[in-house]
Amino acid sequence: MKKIKLNSEQMSISKIDGYILDPTEKYVSDLNEELDFGITILQSCHMLVFPPAFKNWHAWLFENGFSLDIPNPTNEFVSKFYGVEPLWKTAYSMGIVVKAENDEDYYIIMECSDKNTGFKHTQIILTMGGCM
Repeated sequence: MKKIKLNSEQMSISKIDGYILDPTEKYVSDLNEELDFGITILQSCHMLVFPPAFKNWHAWLFENGFSLDIPNPTNEFVSKFYGVEPLWKTAYSMGIVVKAENDEDYYIIMECSDKNTGFKHTQIILTMGGCM
């Protein structure tokens, strides 16, 4: 498992597809440390405009039978993607599963591609409280 800090300067674009995160890597993160910055990112989305990448998240929720109003993916459902493959991958975003460093919870992280004005390569925690 590889420990990461989201949106850190030490992450660099090294993949041909332009994404920083590798969906086949088993990432762990101290998400308690990430939450303040994660909340700030979501607030900026509300104040500016949601990047097109959020349509990919909403489509994934809908296609998998989860609520669009109150996203409710479960640990049981997302854990099978952990370190295996992305939840989705489009020209605008990629969704991956990250495990909490200090417990058994999983989080969905969306990385925006460079097609999202103002949010290029931004990594957004979509399940702030973890998965259910």
